[in-house]
Amino acid sequence: MKTYTLKFPDDDIGVARRLEFKASDMTGALVIAHREASKRSAELWEGARKLCSIRRPANDVWMPASLKA
Repeated sequence: MKTYTLKFPDDDIGVARRLEFKASDMTGALVIAHREASKRSAELWEGARKLCSIRRPANDVWMPASLKA
């Protein structure tokens, strides 16, 4: 099992926070990250390597990229 870190920024929803967890692979880590970051944006890291950013809109409404200004 590898150790992954989910980093939350200091934003309007909450304070900066780091959550370390173990997962068997990147797919498992992404599933956990999306569950943990269901209400906030966050970054998923494996050691010093950033794997992805999870972005949650402030108004919690999904909008296709083609419609964004």
